Amino acid sequence: MVTNATPPSKSEAQQAEPVKAPVAEIAKSEAAAPKTEQLVTKIVTVESEPVSKGVDKMTKTAEKTAKKTKNFTADLKDRAGDVLEKGKKLAADGYEFQKANVEAVIEAGKIAAKGAQEIGKTNVEFAKTNFEDVQVAVKELTSVKTPTDFVKLQGDFARKGFDTAVSQTTKNTEAMVKLVTDAFQPISNRMAATTDLFKKAA
Repeated sequence: MVTNATPPSKSEAQQAEPVKAPVAEIAKSEAAAPKTEQLVTKIVTVESEPVSKGVDKMTKTAEKTAKKTKNFTADLKDRAGDVLEKGKKLAADGYEFQKANVEAVIEAGKIAAKGAQEIGKTNVEFAKTNFEDVQVAVKELTSVKTPTDFVKLQGDFARKGFDTAVSQTTKNTEAMVKLVTDAFQPISNRMAATTDLFKKAA
């Protein structure tokens, strides 16, 4: 009896046989993978040197920063001391400067008061002299006997009065100019001192 046996198909044959990796490939992958111990040793050896360098670098940087901070603080302290001393000196100078200004104003006031007193005294003397001259003129005018003498005498008195008035005005003007100049002198001196102070400050 003849039986018709069909040979298994190619896909069935493949399923039946287990898949085996080539031996050469497995050996190659094992040789390529480093062992764990060797890898750890290598990492520790490689990493320890940069870490120590980093620690040294950080230490040096910290020392430099500390030194710079110390220098900066010392410099800041010195500058603050200088500013404080300059401030004290400026305050003292300002006080003395203002005191001198007040003294100058007081001095100018004293000079003005004294000058005004002198001018007033001079004007009183002028007034007294003018009054006496008027009395003399009235007496002389009343004793005149002719109209010609009266007109002549009146002209002389008018001329004399005019000359006296001009002289008195001139003297008053000169006295006032001198008074203003003298009274302003202390203030002028302080203005010059202020200008010098600003020049030095600039």
